[in-house]
Amino acid sequence: MNNFDGIARFYDALASIVFRGEILKSQNHFIHLIKANSHLLIVGGGSGKVLEALNRLNLPLLIDFVEPSSQMINRAKMGASRFSNLDIHFHQAKLEEFDPSKAYDWICCFYFLDLFEKKNLIQNIDLLKDLMTDQGNLIVSDFQILKNKTWQMVLSAIIHTFFRFTTRLESKELKDINKVIVGQRFERIEFCEFFDRFIFSAVYKNNVFKNGNHS
Repeated sequence: MNNFDGIARFYDALASIVFRGEILKSQNHFIHLIKANSHLLIVGGGSGKVLEALNRLNLPLLIDFVEPSSQMINRAKMGASRFSNLDIHFHQAKLEEFDPSKAYDWICCFYFLDLFEKKNLIQNIDLLKDLMTDQGNLIVSDFQILKNKTWQMVLSAIIHTFFRFTTRLESKELKDINKVIVGQRFERIEFCEFFDRFIFSAVYKNNVFKNGNHS
């Protein structure tokens, strides 16, 4: 399930046309908060468009880029060859298969969590928490459906149908991703909406310390 190899060549163009560039805009919105020399994990990084924006920060960053699609990660590697500020290590793997050498200060998770049904969604959020430092931060960009926004429900259904046929998408409907993240003991500290509020970008702080207490 969730195999994007078949649409890797036109995924970015399709997303740009349908969402008028708001997908990339949402991904880039909060990355200015990342500090120099941070250890950064990008999960489900696709073709690596966000790497261009990270390089423009002109900061030295150590990045692990995890993406299961061989076609997507090959495209990301080709683009990354010109980024002088970034020390990038590419890993073709699912999140549950990835074994890092140290914890991360920042994790970027762009249009990844919407791939999963509720059980696996929670499991993946817990995996992200386990990969973070106690003071780590999580940046998420994804879709949301608001009450009384019928067009969002319709568009979400169309998107799910398309990706279930083209990528064997696991998810059958969009979950309240923000609510699930907060429910897994993260504190939301920044939030912004795009595309008439169908897209959100948020920053979450890890709320659990080594002694297991909440902040």
